[in-house]
This record gives sequence, structure tokens and C-alpha cells, in this order.
Amino acid sequence: MRPRITRSVVIGTVLGFSIAAILLIALTLWRHHYESNLRIVHPVGPGTPPGLTLPPQVPHAPFEERADEIVRAWPDPGPFDGGGAALLPLPGMDAVSPADTALTVHVGHGACDTEFGAWLRETEELVIVGGWNVPDPTVACTEQWLSDPYRIGLESELGDRPVIDAVSGAPLSSSR
Repeated sequence: MRPRITRSVVIGTVLGFSIAAILLIALTLWRHHYESNLRIVHPVGPGTPPGLTLPPQVPHAPFEERADEIVRAWPDPGPFDGGGAALLPLPGMDAVSPADTALTVHVGHGACDTEFGAWLRETEELVIVGGWNVPDPTVACTEQWLSDPYRIGLESELGDRPVIDAVSGAPLSSSR
């Protein structure tokens, strides 16, 4: 009877370690999936950098016009009345330091939007950002609003430049 108990203990131990290994692998894959969804894009300026494609169906002009207006009227640009899906306010961003060369902004979008992202304009004094989304016209969707991180690369270190929300014209609040 003793060998059966020993064999059961060995089998139980092996099964326990196997389950722990499977859970560890699943957690690692989930973490990789989450981090890979923090897309890093290059800034979209007056000229589109090679390899960067603009989002489909989203006009860039409302953001560019608003960014020009903010630069001209800084430090008191005032709020912007609208832009639809082509220019949305951003609810916030992750904390940044002057040495950062990328920002993680939080982009609001509908639960059924096919794509979402953020616009970027850099000047020597300001970093201007605004959100966009592409609604799915083929889906009857709930009016659920989500906020997801979106990482944007900067051309140079942030330094002491404020990050300005294009819609409100105010500095974007940071969290975390």
C-alpha cells in the first residue's frame, strides 16, 4: 500500500507544478497582449512620415486647423465647439517626465468603434493632442463610452512643454 501513496503524491506534485506552469504562461501571454495594444505611433505633422498611414475615413484637417488656432492664441486659445469623430477631447494621460520621448494619452471611443487614436502637433513651446475614432456604421451599438491608452512618439524630449488637449485648449491632466 505504501508504493501507491508515494506514486499518488508524485503524480499530484507533478500535476500541481504543471497547472502552475500553464497559469504562468497564460499570465505572460495576457501581459504581452495588453502591452502590445499600447500602440506607439510616430507624430503626424505637416508632412506624413514614411511608413505612417493616416486612419481611414478620419479627416486630418479639423485637428490641423485647431492646432494652428491654439498656437496663434496661446496661452488663451479657448475651447473648440466640435469636430465630430475627427477631433475628440482626451480625458487624460499617464504621468510624464521632461525626458520622455513618448506620451500615453487616454482616448475616448464608443464600444463599437472600429478604430481610435490620437493626433499630435509639436512646437517649441507646446505639444497639442486630440483624439479621433471611426464608428462602425454597420452595427447597432450601445452608447457605451470607453477610454483606452494610446501611445504617441514625440520628435524630441517633452522638456517643459505643456501637453494641450486640442478640444478644450487646456493642459491635459495626468494620472498614475
